[in-house]
Amino acid sequence: MAALPILSLSLGCDAVLGPTAGDNNWRSYDSAHFSLFVRPGSFAEANRARLAEVLDDQYATTLDRLGITYAGRISAFLYTSAADAALECQRCGMGYPATEALRATCMAPLDGNLFYLLSHEANHVIQWNAMGRPGTYFMSEGLASAVMSTRFHEVGNEFNWAWTASHASAIPPLSVLIDDSKWSGSDVAYKASASFVAYLIDLAGPEPIRQLYPVKSPDFAQRVNTLYGRSLEDLERDWRAFCAARPGR
Repeated sequence: MAALPILSLSLGCDAVLGPTAGDNNWRSYDSAHFSLFVRPGSFAEANRARLAEVLDDQYATTLDRLGITYAGRISAFLYTSAADAALECQRCGMGYPATEALRATCMAPLDGNLFYLLSHEANHVIQWNAMGRPGTYFMSEGLASAVMSTRFHEVGNEFNWAWTASHASAIPPLSVLIDDSKWSGSDVAYKASASFVAYLIDLAGPEPIRQLYPVKSPDFAQRVNTLYGRSLEDLERDWRAFCAARPGR
């Protein structure tokens, strides 16, 4: 798995605010489910067809894998740099479910990291609008990556499960990760949450996940026990063993 890309940094989502254009220097292109707002002559404009294809594919994949419905159109504001986007890094983004929009930097190369970033932020918008507000950071960030399509890149479940096996000692107990008061927002927290949530979907399908999605931290472990018939600690052991036993390890 060493040849696979490093996951892009996402800054999560904002339930209320939305990206403000700040100027009129945009061109707009519509796909089946997205309106892409790009800077004239930018990398995003030159690659708009592939970006739209990736996002439309992720839109359909998310609905299918979670068994949910959503018919909204998402506005994707694709900026030329972190400074242009008022974001903290050159490969960052944020979703805005309340306004059905996302903001992200969009620069070369046209690779799995970029596709993952845009898909992750789009998933925040889709999931919040289809299922409501998530109860924990763990579920909000984990689910946005746990249903990632790998039609156009390899940064999906197999990547996260392989990463889990190779970074097992660095992953905090799930009892820590599900606690919003202890959520670090680190790369480890993002990847571990995605890996475990994807494991649960693989184990029992999307229905229990939809029920777990709005549960807050104090009730999370008990609800896991009710939905899956096993304690969080038992499922954590099973998940780690499952990742360690994946082909190619």
